[in-house]
Amino acid sequence: MSNTNLEVHQSSFIKKVESTESFLSIKNKLPGVALVFIIGVLANSLGKDFPLIGEAVIAIVIGILVRNFLGVPTVFSEGVSYTLKILLKLAIVLLGFGLSYSSIFKLGYEAVILVMTSVISGILFTFLLAKLFKLTGNIPVLVSLGTAICGATAIVTSSPIVKAKEEETAYAINTIFAFNVLAVLIYPLLGQLFSMSGETFGLWAGIAIHDTSSVVAAGYSFSNPAGDTSVVIKLIRTLMLVPVALLLSIYISFKSKGSTTNRVRVSNVFPIFILFFAGAVAVNTIFTLPASIISLTDGIAKFLILMVMASVGLGTDFKKIITVGLRPLVVGLLSSIIMGIITLTIIQLLY
Repeated sequence: MSNTNLEVHQSSFIKKVESTESFLSIKNKLPGVALVFIIGVLANSLGKDFPLIGEAVIAIVIGILVRNFLGVPTVFSEGVSYTLKILLKLAIVLLGFGLSYSSIFKLGYEAVILVMTSVISGILFTFLLAKLFKLTGNIPVLVSLGTAICGATAIVTSSPIVKAKEEETAYAINTIFAFNVLAVLIYPLLGQLFSMSGETFGLWAGIAIHDTSSVVAAGYSFSNPAGDTSVVIKLIRTLMLVPVALLLSIYISFKSKGSTTNRVRVSNVFPIFILFFAGAVAVNTIFTLPASIISLTDGIAKFLILMVMASVGLGTDFKKIITVGLRPLVVGLLSSIIMGIITLTIIQLLY
């Protein structure tokens, strides 16, 4: 057989293998995606009957009940994770078609100052609090970044930079995870109690709640204007992960006497989906999309958020949270409460 024919056969074989792997990857995700889809449909239906509770809260509660009383077989794991990581980003991009840059710019430069102040104060305060409660190793750094910037995403991103052990990463994620769920339940109630406007609540949710999924759910549970504002503020806050990761890498490198093993690339840290969100906003800003299209993208996005909330609930394992211990949970609780108060105070001063 000639070299040319051999190369053709090899190329054909590689394509078949890649095609098979791609099919298996989709097949593995289907059970989990189907599960959260069913929970989303159920939550959407129950949300109409119990509007005071809200669809997002119902989706989380159903997920929690399924996880802790029925259990979630491993066959669903990949699809649940896919929903939380990928479909959430798709939902945010779709929400961008309902926004315009004129509405975003109305938030003013104060929004950027608000985010930067809250992130810096959140990191410093939570780190000191973690040290005060004698959390050891890399856990104080991971918990403070997760609390101040973007929850589990910040923890997973910074873990390799500080060379955190796998158990330290899991420990930090479990420490703040419970408070993401509580935020979706409690923040809209507090917003109603304090008679907040949609913009004020959106600002508060965007800078005080940890994970993007919980921010979006809490925002839209309150009102559509609150949801739109919370998305924009949270994405600005998420972008803070880039300079923080770079500064952390430089510090670790300097501490290691010039070692390059901890340095990171901006491309690996930058949340690319934000560019797609910006593009979606640009499309609506330039062309002013028809109300029917915006209604469609908005409806799909909000249902995807219900699926994401179901994934959050399905990932809430009370046994794992309890094994973290009392001290880190107290740190998470105190940090969440005090950061909520601090950020709301800053909002009142700036707006």
